[in-house]
Amino acid sequence: MNEQERAEVQQNKAIRGYIIRSLVKGYNNTALIRQITNAMMAEGLIISPDIGKYLDYLEDAEFTNRKVNAYNAYSKDTVIKLTKEGVDLAEGTIEDAGVDI
Repeated sequence: MNEQERAEVQQNKAIRGYIIRSLVKGYNNTALIRQITNAMMAEGLIISPDIGKYLDYLEDAEFTNRKVNAYNAYSKDTVIKLTKEGVDLAEGTIEDAGVDI
C-alpha cells in the first residue's frame, strides 16, 4: 500500500468515526444527515455532501424512513439513528478496524 492509499484509508476511518461521534451527541443518538454532512464539509473532512459510502460501511445505521438508504439519505434529508453496535463502538466495548473513534 502506497502513501496515498494509506492517507485515504485514514481519512475514511476518520470520517466514519466522525459520523458515530456526531450521532452519540445527538438527541437519542440521532441526527439529520445534512447536519452531519454540512459540519464535515465546514471542517474540511469532505468536499462533497455524498457520504453514502461511509454510511454503507456503517451498514447497521437505522434510517427513520424506510424509503431511505445510505445513498439517498442526503437528498431526502433524513434522520439517522445509532444502533446498539454503534453505541458499543463509541463506548469502546467493541472495536472496528475501519472506524477511528
